[in-house]
Amino acid sequence: MLKRILLTLVFLALLTACASKASQPETGLTVEMSDFAYSPSSITLPAGQPVILTLNNKGNIEHDFVVEAIDAMTEVIQDNGSNAHHAHGAEQNYALHVSARPGETSIVQLTVAEPGTYKIICSVQGHKEAGMIGELIVLDQE
Repeated sequence: MLKRILLTLVFLALLTACASKASQPETGLTVEMSDFAYSPSSITLPAGQPVILTLNNKGNIEHDFVVEAIDAMTEVIQDNGSNAHHAHGAEQNYALHVSARPGETSIVQLTVAEPGTYKIICSVQGHKEAGMIGELIVLDQE
């Protein structure tokens, strides 16, 4: 009888631990940028929740992470993009734009208001055409 009670308690504790982890929103994601891809190429975030996005440039040239049209609040925590990259002026056309030089990491806190699927591109000339694209999926948390 005692053995059955102990097994039941252990089962309930494991079930509770699994249930609480499943309901926790993702609070941090790492994306690797290489020549010429994002890994992972598809990213899923909860709507309305702040997420720390870490962009590691594993490539040999500068890359960026751009979403042209998205309703998001962003706060750059660490910016390792070059001044030359920021000077090309196109980033003013993007709702989300973060870059990193080769071997560097940039970090941004991102809160996306509206659920939906958004296209990610690298805006460096020729990179999108070479296949450096991805998708950002924002899920409603209701």
